[in-house]
Amino acid sequence: MSITFPRKFAIGGVPVTNIKEGLKSLSRTNDPGSFVGLRSVFPTLIHGSHALEIAGLLGLLDDERSDLTPTGRAVAHSRSVVKTDLTKARAILDQLLERFVAINADPDRLISINRVYLYGSVMRGDPLVGDIDLEIEASRGPAYANDLQAYLRGCLAFVRQFAPNYVPPVYMAESGKAMDHLIFGTRRAPILKGAMINGRNLSTIPAPCQLIYTIQNGIDLNAPFLKTHPDYDPAIETTHEVPHLASIEVPAFGVPEPVDARFIAKFHPSGRIAAHDFASPTSNLLARLLRVYERQSSTLKVHVSGDTLDPAFAKRSGLTDDLSPKGTIVLTAETDRSELRSFMKIERKVAMIDAMLTVDLKVCDLATLQRRRSDEAHANCLAVVAATIHMADRFHAVALNQAGNNYPIEATVTTASSVPDAIGPLIQQFDSGLSGSIDS
Repeated sequence: MSITFPRKFAIGGVPVTNIKEGLKSLSRTNDPGSFVGLRSVFPTLIHGSHALEIAGLLGLLDDERSDLTPTGRAVAHSRSVVKTDLTKARAILDQLLERFVAINADPDRLISINRVYLYGSVMRGDPLVGDIDLEIEASRGPAYANDLQAYLRGCLAFVRQFAPNYVPPVYMAESGKAMDHLIFGTRRAPILKGAMINGRNLSTIPAPCQLIYTIQNGIDLNAPFLKTHPDYDPAIETTHEVPHLASIEVPAFGVPEPVDARFIAKFHPSGRIAAHDFASPTSNLLARLLRVYERQSSTLKVHVSGDTLDPAFAKRSGLTDDLSPKGTIVLTAETDRSELRSFMKIERKVAMIDAMLTVDLKVCDLATLQRRRSDEAHANCLAVVAATIHMADRFHAVALNQAGNNYPIEATVTTASSVPDAIGPLIQQFDSGLSGSIDS
């Protein structure tokens, strides 16, 4: 039993298929930067950061965002399917059970269908279902119970009726092929992909189920629900790479947090920002803005703790106080050989104020070391990066807000009294340009 989603299903505005691809990339690298920077899926790092936050809210990532949780692995291996009406699914199930009755009525049968357990969405009676989840217990027919070789010859002869040139690739492969054809016919219905033959999954997982068929008593669709399979034993429960989950709970999105600011550096340990990583070369507005203002050979970084800051910055009083990935951060710009160093400290908050969802960025400090005034080129570059992070916070908040209560939303930029008055409007100007580009 695995998770299935309707086609084009989205969570928080992100298609599940995009989240799946991001999870697969992260699982290969143990690097959240590979998730947000998956250019074939996400147009910009902003889109990737929003998807990463959604994955975190769904409990798909560990606390460090470096690996998938069991639920995350289930989603990574999930399928997008067309949901089927319960009435139609029940009709297909009825036909399959009648097929089992016919198989068992033949005294010379190759196989016997001994027990069939139903679980998942059809058992629960969900209005729309992705798969009919069955555990089918089959064995050799009574005439072959004590003669394996005769059984295999019979299976091979049966298979060659519809595949004349079939040669078993491994020992007893003809048995599995014959069973599958006898049970499901020439073509298994897509909705029956969740049916397992002798899989014994239910005996290893604590999943509710229903015994709907036995060879002794026939069909019983009114059989009681069981908390677990009768053979389930928690003491010998096995661990699977991909857990068996029927569904994933999508939480009610409340007031969102800002995104993890490290997205802008693709979570590089140093915090180094590479503008060319932001988006495809043809649509990279961030790179274009930076090229206008960037001093040659300058380095831009984002810092969410004091550990990555050059010691030269640490001398600034209060610069490293209260830093966190989703709160107050420091942006730095350094020219080649550190001849010129500048920083901008910004505080980010998302709050509900008077029934208005407010996404705020406050510039708390801005300075160039060893100068009385901040370097204009550096200040402009830092403002571009600040606007990009602010845009990511707004993009994330808007998407979650639309998926929830849909409150009015406002993005604000404020500055401390020590920061030049022009910085706030400059960030808003860059933010406006980015917003138009991202929204389009």
